[in-house]
Amino acid sequence: MDLGAELAELRDQFREQPRVVIRGLGELVVVAVLLVGTSLLLPRSVTGTTRAFWLALVVLGVAFVLLPTLIDPLRHEYRRLTDGRDEQE
Repeated sequence: MDLGAELAELRDQFREQPRVVIRGLGELVVVAVLLVGTSLLLPRSVTGTTRAFWLALVVLGVAFVLLPTLIDPLRHEYRRLTDGRDEQE
C-alpha cells in the first residue's frame, strides 16, 4: 500500500467534500479515544477517583451513537421541511 497515494486520494476527497472527510476522521478519533479510554479504565473498575472518567467515556459513547442515529435524521428532516416551506411562499 502506497501511503503517498492514499494521502493524495484523501486530499482530493477533502477538496470535493470537506465535511464528509472531517466527519470521518473525527469518528476515527472518537473510536480510538473510546478504545484507549476503555482499555485504561477497565482494570481500575469504578472508584471515586475514576467515576468522572467513566462518566465522560459513557457520555462520549452515547453522543457517538446518537449523532448518526437520531441527530442527523432530525437535521435532514428539518432541512427538508424548511426548504419546502420556502418554495411554497
